[in-house]
Amino acid sequence: MVSEAVVDAPSCIAITGLDTFAGKRLALRLLARPRPPVIVGLDLRRPWRLEGRIRFHRVDLTSPDAGSRLAELLVRERADAVVHAAFRRDPTPDVDYDHELETIGSLHVLNACAAAKVSRLVWLSSSMLYGPRPDNPNFLSESHPLRGHPDAHGVRNRVEAEGLVESWRRRHPDAGVTVLRSCWAMGPTYDDRVVRHFASPVVPTLLGYDPLLQFVHEEDLLDVIERAVLEGHPGVYNVVGRGVLPLSTLLSLAGKRSLPLAPALFYRIGRWNAERVTGDPPAAFYDYLRWLWVADGERGWDAFGEPAYSTREAWISFVSSRRMRRYR
Repeated sequence: MVSEAVVDAPSCIAITGLDTFAGKRLALRLLARPRPPVIVGLDLRRPWRLEGRIRFHRVDLTSPDAGSRLAELLVRERADAVVHAAFRRDPTPDVDYDHELETIGSLHVLNACAAAKVSRLVWLSSSMLYGPRPDNPNFLSESHPLRGHPDAHGVRNRVEAEGLVESWRRRHPDAGVTVLRSCWAMGPTYDDRVVRHFASPVVPTLLGYDPLLQFVHEEDLLDVIERAVLEGHPGVYNVVGRGVLPLSTLLSLAGKRSLPLAPALFYRIGRWNAERVTGDPPAAFYDYLRWLWVADGERGWDAFGEPAYSTREAWISFVSSRRMRRYR
């Protein structure tokens, strides 16, 4: 929880990707503060719950003139902080558009921040960028290289985008840049491909593999984002819940059955359908249910405080909320 009185809190915060889970929920949190900052929302559409409560501008980050338009808006609104949340929730078959949005769009955001002399930038990233590998250490620190996944185009895009923001940070030492690499989020309202995969009563797994997994509760993730933008914590941080659990234990806790699939056969016969839905072959997702990619959260906990939910509690929160939906 962020203190009501924050020294040097920005007076105007711009949020790219306002219509994402993080963008929308962060805006609502900031507006609920006793002395809320001015919120500038930047996206293709405005979430209905924010109608009349923020300053909204329609911005298409894939447009060639997005950088200049965004810079003009940041200067006009006098934004002193930017939260960049304009990333795909799930990969899509339109691989080229995803790259334009996530990589080229991120470059537009960085150019606009430089032109507008923004003093604080919060960049929402993912621990998936470390990549699942059989030779990974038990816990990946923030200094570990981002090896990504060769088949996951969304991960590749965001690895490239993180390279851009790191170069930008070195060229603009006066700007406070915070990169938040969160693991898979769980909770009552969060939804993405990972959540939908685990929501099934029978969960496909890979035969012979039982990886350790970690989660962060949606409210803990939002707490960190809010503190990062209000307080300023320059640096790179893993955002994870405490503890890890084997996939088999998670399914047992949820009362779910596993459907073990032989990787070689599944990766071959499932390729067409996976590429039709996500633009990627099955390995782009299922390798994260095969190899280790657990992130070390100590640095993040030191900066932002202990998460309220452990990995186990975040998982149970997700499972129990889905179970209650059956009775509505």
